[in-house]
Order: sequence, then structure tokens, then C-alpha cells
Amino acid sequence: MLPQSYVPFNIQSGWIPNPDRESFRIFFESVLNTKPKNLAPSIKALKKLIEGDEVLTYLANNAFQQNDNIIQAHQSTKEAPIPRIPDLDTLLNAFNTILSLAPQFINNDLVGLPFSALVVGIDATLGGSTMFRIPKFNEKMKAILEEWGKFLVTPASAVGFSKENEQWLSPAAKKQYDFPLWKKDSQTLPYWKSWDSFFTRDFLDPKKSRPIASPNTNQVVICPNDGSLFCWQPKVQKRDVFWLKGMPYSLNDIFSSPDRRQNEIIRSYKLDEMFENGYVFQTYLNPYNFHRWWVPVNGKVLFDPIVIPGCFFSKLVLPDYGGATTASTPYLAEVNAKGLIVFETEDYGNVCCIPLGMSEVSSVVFDKQLKKGAHVTKGQEMGMFHYGGSSFVVIYQNLPDKQLIFMDSDGNPYPQQPPPPGSSAGASNYGTNIGSQIGQWYCKC
Repeated sequence: MLPQSYVPFNIQSGWIPNPDRESFRIFFESVLNTKPKNLAPSIKALKKLIEGDEVLTYLANNAFQQNDNIIQAHQSTKEAPIPRIPDLDTLLNAFNTILSLAPQFINNDLVGLPFSALVVGIDATLGGSTMFRIPKFNEKMKAILEEWGKFLVTPASAVGFSKENEQWLSPAAKKQYDFPLWKKDSQTLPYWKSWDSFFTRDFLDPKKSRPIASPNTNQVVICPNDGSLFCWQPKVQKRDVFWLKGMPYSLNDIFSSPDRRQNEIIRSYKLDEMFENGYVFQTYLNPYNFHRWWVPVNGKVLFDPIVIPGCFFSKLVLPDYGGATTASTPYLAEVNAKGLIVFETEDYGNVCCIPLGMSEVSSVVFDKQLKKGAHVTKGQEMGMFHYGGSSFVVIYQNLPDKQLIFMDSDGNPYPQQPPPPGSSAGASNYGTNIGSQIGQWYCKC
């Protein structure tokens, strides 16, 4: 369990600027001062839902009122430049503007989560945080984000790759994502045909860039994704109070879905009992990471993978003006939109992989070959985030005669709660490359 003194609100993952950056204010002004135009169908649907529901109307108005309180309270500090959102029309018009914006750099600061950046002024309020947990609100937000996703596969979304030395082709940005490593759609500008094509890019030489540690044995545990370690936890409980500050994992809540048919599948396999007293290893991704995932074991697929609906902008650690919800990652495993797949091995138990959405980055797509009973090998393609997913959870079954020790390829143990990242890229000192060793099983005898 994370100690109560841990979990700072300002864990930076690199998706949005530091709270005191002028780029934040420039972004707010650009989206809030855009002349209103006809709302997209998905945004009209959200407007109709809120205005037609007394509870949602109350929560939204409360959020807008408290938004002003937050701004007034921080006038004399540099802690949190946040936008004034006075009413629903202002919020929805800004959403409408963002639908045609790709993640961009402003003054060399990345605004990779434009929706999250906009709502930092209301999701820290009681009304906003409550509204962002309500399922029917999230259903409408899902439709908005899917509409944004349609823009992100168009050539217009590749504007950040149109000029050398600017935006995603600046020397600093190229260094962050190691430009030479990747396959491109073209060897000339814009290199990638859309933002999504860049985001889901693959390596020119995967075996060279990300070799698989000990591919023939499950004794060596590998990471299924690029990222940085947030925390690991042993002896995970079947039920726990995951919404408290320490954010312990609660298997019964992780293995649940608001979709009745999905829930029946989950319950039929008794996943909470299967992984009780097991191990959790959770990482988070920054915007420059590889956003595909690989199978971490040799085995077979226990059941067809599922994508579970959930929240998009809910967070536990408030305020989180600059953290892009990173500080709440254990809590998100219980409440956010996510994928779920379980691999069965013959020698080292079962392994559950949960690609986890954070904020608007919540689109999870599994590889179509991963059907129930399919045999898989370490390093095989598992799926990808289509502008989605900023965290990944792996859960290992407790084995009575074996113990899992989390350590890197040099045998250095991973701390259970590493210190927060200190770089603008949002990477900690405990990076976890896909395919690399993150642990080993040892016999207890």
C-alpha cells in the first residue's frame, strides 16, 4: 500500500505543461476565445443530457461556481493558472474547438491532453469530480472523444509534422522520442500521414530496439509496455478501500464492469479469487513512449479480451492541476475505461494485463489474433493505444511454492514506490522498456 505521506498531487507525466508555465494560459485563451460555431453532434448530445437532468445541471453549475472560487483563492500565487469556465456553453464551445486540434507544443511545452488541460478548473471541484464519475455523463464523453479520434486519423491532424525544426519535428521533441528508431509512412514531410499514425508507430527494427529478455522461459518476467514504474504491490486483496489516499488495489473492483455481459464473463472465471494475494506492477506512459504492447508470457489466452467502459476525467488526488491524473494511477485501475486480458501459463500461473485509460487517452484496441485459447509467445503483439492509455497494470497470480521479485536486468530491485519523475518528459529513474526484465520467479524451498 502507498504510504499516506506519498502521492503528491503534481506528479508530472509530460502530457501537459508545468502549472506555472505561460503556455498553459496561451492554450486556455486560444480555446476559450474562439468564436462559437455549430456544435458537433456528440457535444450537442452532452448538452442535451446535462440540461435535461436536474442532478447533472446542479453539479455542472456547482463546478462552474467553485471554479471561480479556486481562481480567486490562487490570484496571489503562481501555483495554478486555470481557466475561468463560467457556464456550460463556454465549456462546450471549448470542447468543440478542441475537436479539430491535434496535440501541440506551445512555447516548446507540450499540450498533449487538451481536454484535460481545459477541465483542470472544474474537475478539482466537488461538483465536477462527482459529475465526472456518473456513467451516463461518461457515455457522452466517450462519444466526444471518439469524434476527436476520427479527426486524429485525418491528414489535417498531422500539422505538427509539416515543418522541420517545429512542433513534433523540433530537435528537442525528436530527441525525446528518438526520431531515427521509427517506421514512417514517408521519408519526406510530414513523415506520418496523421497524428494517430505517429502515435501508433512501430520500430524499424523491434528486435534491436526492444529485445525480449529470456524469450523461452516464463521465470523471467518482462514488461508488456514502454513506461516508468509508478508502484508495485504484493499480497493484493480481494476487496479494499481503493478510494482512500493510500489507494490500495481492490481486485473485486478492478475485475468488474458496468456492462452486464462483460461482468458475467469476469465473474465466471472468478478473477478476483484467481489473483487474490498476487502481485501488481503498474507503470505510466509519457507522450513519447511506444504505445503498443506485447504479450509478456508464453502461454495461451484464457478468454476473449474485453474493453471495459468507465470514467475518463475522474481522479482521486485533488487538486491535480498539472499532474494529468498521474498521481491517481492506482485508483484509476478500479474506475477508468480499460482493457482486460488474462494469459494462462503451464509453469508460472496466470498473468492479467490491463491497458488503462487516463483522461482523454482512453482508446484500447487488442490484436484480433488474441482469441480464447490462442497460443501466444513473449513479445507477440498484444494491442495498442489509439491515442489512448497512459498507464498499464500487470497482475501476477500468487504461487504457493514460488516468489516473484521485481528487479531489472542487472538484478537491482525496484523500489515499491519510486520518487516522482523530475524530467519534463515525465519519466522516472525507473524506466521499463517493453520486453525488458522487470522481475524473476524464485522457488520458496
